[in-house]
Amino acid sequence: MTATTAAPAWRPAAPVPCAAPLPAVDRLRVAPRADGWTVTARVAVDPRDPNLAGHFPGQPIYPGVFVVETLCQAMAQAVPGTPRLRAVTSIRFLAALLGGDEMELTLDVDPAAPAAGAASPTEPGWTVRGTGRRHDGTVTAQLRAVFDAGAGA
Repeated sequence: MTATTAAPAWRPAAPVPCAAPLPAVDRLRVAPRADGWTVTARVAVDPRDPNLAGHFPGQPIYPGVFVVETLCQAMAQAVPGTPRLRAVTSIRFLAALLGGDEMELTLDVDPAAPAAGAASPTEPGWTVRGTGRRHDGTVTAQLRAVFDAGAGA
């Protein structure tokens, strides 16, 4: 980032269709890049959330599927056309997110590249590489995913 470029501001996350009743993005920041975006989503892990009651009793852990839902909701809010998840091509969960933690999921969103050796480009869409971190900087998840271009593509 250059001295003349200001960091994008945090803004409240807007409601989006989600895995009801799971709002998986509390705050969102979107920074445009040459061909895509850097999207950063934050979500607090509330130990009283009824969705965490059985995962695990006495020590609620933010489930991996919720990390994927955070990814989907962040993409729906940040990228025009409301893209939909087509595939999670890689995901690694490296550390637990416990009640009271906050996850910051940083995504590099780029146009989908043509498949190797393909005669024509792939369908329009987005490739995403992401890293989730706890507030203490510990990497909790690394992922790669492919999204379609969404409505109107």
